[in-house]
Amino acid sequence: MKSISIGMIIAAAFCASLAHADGLSSLTLSDSEMQKLKKYFPVEEDKNLVWKGEPLIVSLSKNSERRIVFPSRVLVDVKGTLTTDQLRIVNNDKSLYLTALSNFPKERIYVTLQDTGDVILLDLAVNEHADSTTQYVTTIKSHKNLEKSTSLQNSQTTLIESPIPSNDEEDVSTVDLMRFAFQQFYSPLRIQENIPIYNRVSMHAEQFVPDLVYGDKVITHPVGAWMAGNRYVTAVALQNKYSHKTHIDIRNDICGNWQAAILYPRATLLFHGEQFHDSTMLFLVSQKPFNETMAVCHGNA
Repeated sequence: MKSISIGMIIAAAFCASLAHADGLSSLTLSDSEMQKLKKYFPVEEDKNLVWKGEPLIVSLSKNSERRIVFPSRVLVDVKGTLTTDQLRIVNNDKSLYLTALSNFPKERIYVTLQDTGDVILLDLAVNEHADSTTQYVTTIKSHKNLEKSTSLQNSQTTLIESPIPSNDEEDVSTVDLMRFAFQQFYSPLRIQENIPIYNRVSMHAEQFVPDLVYGDKVITHPVGAWMAGNRYVTAVALQNKYSHKTHIDIRNDICGNWQAAILYPRATLLFHGEQFHDSTMLFLVSQKPFNETMAVCHGNA
């Protein structure tokens, strides 16, 4: 039986239209709380790609140039898979300017960083819905020391560096809990803060939790939880498990007695394997630890 109360659903309805407008989908957050979280949760997350060994997917719109920026000067090799009639490449300083001149199936190119010799694999795909915004590619090492080189990161850094309340009050606000959990995953390591009142806690959960989201829509992986004051915040990674897009209705699809929840950066997930767009993060605030709050989903509460 679903455990979200009618009162919780009504409270969420007041900010539903506001939440979906900027990529945030919320449950039981007031308008003022949503306004605060809007400032802390930037919405242009897809501008940045981090090379971790898996090929990075770059979508190109036909006849529209797209700039890809790397941490150093690069050499590029198409391995003979694409001709100059299909793809135009301009290599200038630390940037590649890519233009798809005709439609072609997904093809891989090899980009070598000249200062380290690292080879980054880019899978190029022509997509009529792709935009032409600049994308920034970093390696894990350079990502940790990334300077404020884009407006997105300027926004993140300015807001996350502003002090989070670190008093000893019994209760910490919902916004502060979610903001702290958010910065653990999305802010550069150099500006993450160690705040004594936020303590990492065990979730006592399996690696994958199939019954948190109704409808067998997503792969659900709890990735971290913290306690502050007398409440808990848990971060859960969600990934579409099917070959069609799916939508998570946070007001009706989440099982458990949660005080508040928010999805970032999206509630609608594209098909499984569509890099970055098939996944989202769910932040949950509760009075009890994750496993105890989830107990109602198992009929134990």
